[in-house]
Amino acid sequence: MMHARKSLLSLAVLMALSGAAMADDSTVNTTQDGSSNALNVDQQGATQSTVNINQKGSQNTAGIPAAGRYSGAAISQTASYSSLNINQSGNYNSAAAKQSGNNNSGAITQTGGSYVLGQSATLDQSSAYNTATIGQASNTRTSASITQGNGNNNTATTSQTGNGNGTGASITQSGNYNLASVTQQGNSSFISGTVNQTGNSNTGSVLQLNSTYAVTAKVDQNGNNNLGNVQQNGASASTATATQRGDYNTAGLYQSGSSLEANVQQRGNNNYASSTQTGSYNEESLLQTGNNNRATVSQTGSSSGYFSAANVVGVTQSGNNMVANVSQSGGGGNVATVYQH
Repeated sequence: MMHARKSLLSLAVLMALSGAAMADDSTVNTTQDGSSNALNVDQQGATQSTVNINQKGSQNTAGIPAAGRYSGAAISQTASYSSLNINQSGNYNSAAAKQSGNNNSGAITQTGGSYVLGQSATLDQSSAYNTATIGQASNTRTSASITQGNGNNNTATTSQTGNGNGTGASITQSGNYNLASVTQQGNSSFISGTVNQTGNSNTGSVLQLNSTYAVTAKVDQNGNNNLGNVQQNGASASTATATQRGDYNTAGLYQSGSSLEANVQQRGNNNYASSTQTGSYNEESLLQTGNNNRATVSQTGSSSGYFSAANVVGVTQSGNNMVANVSQSGGGGNVATVYQH
């Protein structure tokens, strides 16, 4: 009961504080220690303002993320040149925040949750010159999601290290000088990372190191100066995907060991793709469609899959200045097909 009353009191006080936070340079600081605490903040029109939230314990929430048909009630900051920081340590905590305005920074950090239901963090920014960061370490079952839209020159990164039994991160960006990154290191069991970008100077990237078991990664880009890149090192049951559509394209992709599979697609303009997979069943499919194509695939064999098959490549190119190089080496069912038109 004491915890429940504390949560409601915190919520009421913060809502009152945030309602008053209409002047420039305002600050909301709160610290909660214990279990089942819940709070929310709504800070509006406050230039150069700050929200700092610290929660220590289990089953705490800072804002409520949207889920399915439920819209949620994220911590909200509508301002410019402002910062929002949420720190949670303990089991089964969740954080959800939204920032609207220019030149804001948002950061969520979650550590030390070993409870089976895990931790979740969601950060949503709109407008320009914003920075978003989510860091999760030493948790069991973690998810991180950053969305940036309706603005330019935003940057986003997630970092997940030493988490177990399910780790996932996604970054979605919309327009102009995009740049995104998902970094996952020393996590175990089910791991996934996604980057999704839409227009202008894109970059992308997902990096999963010493990954293990059912690793996946994905980069999906849409238009302009694309780049791509997926790297999985250590890997295990693997997959990797990079899909690009228009403009300067490049791609990347590299995986290290076990079942592996990659799937690179590009559609138009100054394409280039490369994919290196080493050790075990391998498989690959690379499709390029138009303009200055090029492709390089290398798989280095060692299949010992069911009935010792696998190793397959693919590669289809369709139009313009095509080139393709394929190399497979040692062990397994090897097949390679290149089709150019």
